[in-house]
Amino acid sequence: MNKKDLARFKKLIETERKRVVSQLDSIEEAISDRTANQASGAQGYSNHMADIGSDAMEQEQAFLHASQGSDYLRQLDDALKRIQDGTYGVCEDCGGKIPVKRLEAYLAAELCITCKSRQEKLQRS
Repeated sequence: MNKKDLARFKKLIETERKRVVSQLDSIEEAISDRTANQASGAQGYSNHMADIGSDAMEQEQAFLHASQGSDYLRQLDDALKRIQDGTYGVCEDCGGKIPVKRLEAYLAAELCITCKSRQEKLQRS
């Protein structure tokens, strides 16, 4: 991959990283607010079982999104390291080139399409 492409991808990844960090901050704030409200008993509705179940489900989803966001953030950081060391766009499994279209679709791609498909097949079996 040439320097121009690497610079473009670096900028795209940095922009995406900022978006993810902002999203994680929002999720963390929502979790903190919900936890503080529950601890203080300051709920805007009754303690009906359905309401409690809905709150628990929303909090669980928030934790799931935070976890997924953190994983994606780590992958973006790893992609920036690969740009730094010159291995961005190289499949970590077979050593072949990862197509630019794949990198545009998933900035943190570590595997070419063939190797990723093989990995997913193995995970399903």
